Amino acid sequence: LFFAACNPSQPAQNQDAVTVVDPVEETVVQPTPLPAVGMFTGDFIATDYDEKEDISYRNKITIAIESLENGVVKGYSIVAGNSRPFEGTYKEEDEVLYVTAREPGDDKYDGVFTFKMHHNSKTIPGTWEAYNRKLGVNKRSFELEKRVFQYDPNLEMPEESIAGMDLYNTFRESEGDPGSAEFLTEDAIKFNASKTLLRKEDVENMHKGDLEVIRNAIYARHGYSFKNRRMRYLFDQNVDWYMPVSTNVSQQFTALERKNIDLLKRYEQHAASYYDSFGR
Repeated sequence: LFFAACNPSQPAQNQDAVTVVDPVEETVVQPTPLPAVGMFTGDFIATDYDEKEDISYRNKITIAIESLENGVVKGYSIVAGNSRPFEGTYKEEDEVLYVTAREPGDDKYDGVFTFKMHHNSKTIPGTWEAYNRKLGVNKRSFELEKRVFQYDPNLEMPEESIAGMDLYNTFRESEGDPGSAEFLTEDAIKFNASKTLLRKEDVENMHKGDLEVIRNAIYARHGYSFKNRRMRYLFDQNVDWYMPVSTNVSQQFTALERKNIDLLKRYEQHAASYYDSFGR
């Protein structure tokens, strides 16, 4: 019995069989994770449109992907003051997701998004096509960058692209004065109304366009998507930090911002809108 217990071969073999792990058999192949959901923003550019129509050639859009699961994608888009849900399908090939996402169709501007997502990429290129083929724009293209929105009261309006800008086709032909337009002045970037409490002395001599920009910059910092075409043109194309994420931000204003909005609105009602393009 003693000899059998001390056998140097058999018990040792049994012990080794328990403790040695075959790395091949124990290797578990994990599926490649899907791209993280989130928000993607960038230019929404018209590629198929009626040249006779007065269209917005380029808007800024945000696509929010809320879920990617079992071949189904869900989310929503925000552009031009309009937020629309979408749902669709995706398929995966060589670590690339090919997505087709459809808006409901109960809004005349609804359509279908087609885009692709690389596992290691932070951009999504694609197109959108309208259901209604009688719209001024039937198709748009985009290449959106993944971004995280965060409200920041310290965001400033860019000096270089705002002062001296014409507020997008605001010349009134019916007035018959080709020298009349609505040009912004340096006053439009004079105050940050998200962090400075304005006094009537600060704004009482300003032009309407400048007041409007100061007020709407508050909305822009909160990610408001502008339906107003002039403001949309200004912020979409000239303010890099701007990201549309909501069509209703009124509940998010600070107490200081609310006071400034009320003051600016009162003076906008009585301020001069236009001045001669060759001088004030």
